[in-house]
Amino acid sequence: MSSKKLIPLKTSDDEEFKVNKSVKSEVIKSLLEEDVTEVQLKNFDQNFLKISHSELLDVHLAATYLDDKQSDEVLFQDFLDRITWKTLEEMHEVFRIMNDYTLEEEELVRRENAWAFK
Repeated sequence: MSSKKLIPLKTSDDEEFKVNKSVKSEVIKSLLEEDVTEVQLKNFDQNFLKISHSELLDVHLAATYLDDKQSDEVLFQDFLDRITWKTLEEMHEVFRIMNDYTLEEEELVRRENAWAFK
């Protein structure tokens, strides 16, 4: 029996095959090596990233697992674009954070850290 760890990959037409875990990133790269223009890639990225925050996190985890730094950079930039200039209340909504401060505690935090709430 082989000591190498195999991971299963499944194509969009449901064909399954297994590859050595150490070459997972190279396999993905070779599958994507077609004559694709920068504009096509950018359009693909923009359309692909029209997903929910939780799906974006899942794709980020997959890119991290596959050691795909380029995809991770695109995902991270999209994430930053989504949260830039959001208010505290909007951030709570995006990350589904329940505010457990009382009104008095929240006011105290806002006064002590006024620079962050401008």
